[in-house]
Amino acid sequence: MLFADAFSHVLDTMDWHLFESLHLHIPMIGSHTAFQRRGFGLTKYSVLMLLAAGIILWIYLPLSKRIQTGEAPKGTWWNLFESVLTFIRDEVAKPYIGKEADRYVPYLWTVFLFVLTCNLLGMIPFMGSPTASFAVTAILATGSFILINAASIMRFGVAAHLKSFAPHLDMHIGLKLGIWLMLWPIEVLGLFIKCFVLAVRLFANMFAGHMVLATILLFIPAVSRHGDGLFWGVTVASVVGVLALSMLELFVAFLQAYLFTFLTALFLGGVLEHAEHAAHGGHEVGGEHAHGTSPDAGVEDVHLKKQANHSH
Repeated sequence: MLFADAFSHVLDTMDWHLFESLHLHIPMIGSHTAFQRRGFGLTKYSVLMLLAAGIILWIYLPLSKRIQTGEAPKGTWWNLFESVLTFIRDEVAKPYIGKEADRYVPYLWTVFLFVLTCNLLGMIPFMGSPTASFAVTAILATGSFILINAASIMRFGVAAHLKSFAPHLDMHIGLKLGIWLMLWPIEVLGLFIKCFVLAVRLFANMFAGHMVLATILLFIPAVSRHGDGLFWGVTVASVVGVLALSMLELFVAFLQAYLFTFLTALFLGGVLEHAEHAAHGGHEVGGEHAHGTSPDAGVEDVHLKKQANHSH
């Protein structure tokens, strides 16, 4: 029974529960009474996602207007919020996407801020974390999947994008085609799996964290009828435990937002790199690039040979 109560506390609901003992809750707007309370309208997590978007706009719209004027950063908060964006651009986007990183930085900024804000809302009493719902994380991962494929197709074309999933093989054409027919679907499926893991990773970490906190707090009402001594002992232990775990949960909130953004940039950079090699007829999966050879290595070898011939 305790597990069932904790489970219900971390799920999306059609009523915003505030105090269970007082039966105080706020019903959401919509036709939720139809079809066994599975109608349509607002839910708790949908309201929290709108709140997260509003908080981001409230912080960064004024900041963007000040930056457009060319004014130097002033104040702790302005420097803090701007440094978040600078970190995503310089430490996540550019190292893993490359020279065209600035084109995709706005998406990475947006997804990082949205995931982080949703995670942090779960740390506030009577709130919740929308990222503890697989439906929410699945939509976020779908957005990353669409971006990865659309970016590759728009830059290098459909043919190069599809060809990039086929490994480079130096062998007879008949044998090569046979291996391509086996490996190409696996490579395509691998991209689906990577984005699916994005959704599962974020959902599992946020859901499990809130589940643990809810379970610890629910020990308090569970022993409320077993004497004051046990009640106050469990209450103090539960509150101290929740405070300690909340510090860990706060770290996890930042870490998961970073990992989701980092992995999106990593997958995007990999697909773009392979598509670029395919577009120029020299893509190699597990070939020269996989061994760390620079694309300009051949040019450098030519220059070295010319210098050697000139010296002789």
